[in-house]
Amino acid sequence: MPFPATFRSIPFTALLPGLVVPVGVLLLDWPIAVVLGVFVLEVCAVVFWAVVKIPFAAKRPRNMIDGDDRLLGPLQTKRGSVTLPGQLPPVYLRNVPILLLTACFLAPLEVAVSFLVFAFTDPTITTPVVEQLLLGGVGVFLAEGFETAREYFAHGGYREHSPRSVVLVPFKRLFAVGALLFVAGPLQGAAVSGEVILGLLVAGKLLYDLRRLQVARDPGTRGLFYRLYGSAETELEPVPVEVPPGDPVVRTRPPRGVALLDALYCGSTYTLTSSVLVVYLAAGFFLAFGATAIGLVFVGVIAVFAGVRATSRYLRYGTVEYQGYDGTLVVYDRLLGEPQARLERSAVTDLEVSTDVVDRLFDTRTVRLGGVDDDTPTFQLTVPDPEDLDGDDTNVNESLPLVHVRDHRRLIDALGATWRLDRSTDSPSG
Repeated sequence: MPFPATFRSIPFTALLPGLVVPVGVLLLDWPIAVVLGVFVLEVCAVVFWAVVKIPFAAKRPRNMIDGDDRLLGPLQTKRGSVTLPGQLPPVYLRNVPILLLTACFLAPLEVAVSFLVFAFTDPTITTPVVEQLLLGGVGVFLAEGFETAREYFAHGGYREHSPRSVVLVPFKRLFAVGALLFVAGPLQGAAVSGEVILGLLVAGKLLYDLRRLQVARDPGTRGLFYRLYGSAETELEPVPVEVPPGDPVVRTRPPRGVALLDALYCGSTYTLTSSVLVVYLAAGFFLAFGATAIGLVFVGVIAVFAGVRATSRYLRYGTVEYQGYDGTLVVYDRLLGEPQARLERSAVTDLEVSTDVVDRLFDTRTVRLGGVDDDTPTFQLTVPDPEDLDGDDTNVNESLPLVHVRDHRRLIDALGATWRLDRSTDSPSG
């Protein structure tokens, strides 16, 4: 039987991480405890390199954080990238939310679960075992790093991934390693020889690695995780926002001081109008009863949430320029140098002008232009095949907010919706 073409196309660097344990068992006579420990350290290495990969993933996540989420939604809706010096690929602001979620929550959780399952096998830890674990851990870390450098960066693998598909890699590895550890634990307590257990562990891990690489290399093969979660192929290929030809007839943007004050205001009010309010209560409790150090920790948590919200607000509205063309409005991000959204005259469904505290202080206006929003929730048990999925909805005429602008009437004139503006009245809002 000929060897499958998908296996023949797998580069040696992709096989390196999976070869560390077989080499250790055959050449260094690793015991079961070392093999299981190296499996866990491999999960840790994969998690670390996943965090390194996330900022550079070029595709957009299909299941995004809700754009209306005040804390992280504004960041994940951003289009465009920041160019880095040297040979590194650009980084994407939209990847920051998943980077924070992975680095601060998912990565520590996966590492903790891995070591917890390892402890379940009741390993015997001696000095030689620790030395062999360190050797194996360095081996899998360097092997994963070499594969990351070659396949993801040098060969452009980052173009095929979104941050979500990058996060899937350590999750699958954790599941596989967890299954092997759960099998090894009971077998060690049964009348099964150590050689048999070692053989099962090495063979099981090698079969998993080969299957993983086959699925990754063969577009026609989709495993269970890919159907439930999706894969790099089912993520969104970014499509630029279409900008009308020629120069805009009007440009305006929020004044920098207004944008900064707006960001600080939104950061402060977020902590008082969200679940962060509970942290205020905890801080007040500990400060009132003399536990100053603990109370200040909670105050610091409040400051972090306020800072993240203020930053996301500023990056969404403070760095943009509203460009009015004949019959089209375009939101252009000056920091990223990338159009963010567009709205055409024919798609405008309503118009609302309002003023909040910041608007009233600086005599600006916030305008909401209604578009063809689709808020219908969709639910599917599995992710369809890549060819059955819709592409990026970049140029859909969704609702468009014009935040803290002074020349809102000129923008509406360029759009051709002045009659809607004349029918509306400025309505203050808190």
